[in-house]
Amino acid sequence: MDLSSNSITQLRPKEFVAARDLKLLNLSSNSLDQIDTAAFAGLLYLRELDLSNNSLHYFQYGVLEDLYFLRMLNLGDNPWVCDYNIHYLIYWLKHHPGVAYSGLVCTEPQEFRGWPVENYVKTYNGECPKDKDPQPGKGDTGQGQTAQELVAETEEEEMELLPKPLRDPRPKKYEVTRLS
Repeated sequence: MDLSSNSITQLRPKEFVAARDLKLLNLSSNSLDQIDTAAFAGLLYLRELDLSNNSLHYFQYGVLEDLYFLRMLNLGDNPWVCDYNIHYLIYWLKHHPGVAYSGLVCTEPQEFRGWPVENYVKTYNGECPKDKDPQPGKGDTGQGQTAQELVAETEEEEMELLPKPLRDPRPKKYEVTRLS
């Protein structure tokens, strides 16, 4: 079904219930900015979904749950916002490895503009540095309290994942001071 270029702004729940045997749905070049959770309910056999060239920022949790046989998902030319709301889409794609998708690139916030959304999610879920044994006697404050210093080096790969403003040409070391 080709519904491209129809100025559609929202998909409400169960919009396609009567078309349950649908295999291809083209919703590209509309003004879609919201897709309700049950909009694709009943589309159990849908194989291709084109949502490119719309105004989508993220998907609400559960939007894609009924698309069991989906194999192609075109998401290009949408203003994807890379914040916590985008995580559902990446989670769903991770758990549906048979789905080929394209066009998932951050447009907001500025520091992530142009990044693949998957890379943004990886940095969001990055681990904190592992503690090293404190150096004995270092940082004695003279008041019975001891400050422990932790110095760790970041790996080059991790630096490449950072937004450009956070990349620093200075030595790739940081210091954490803990007061106890």
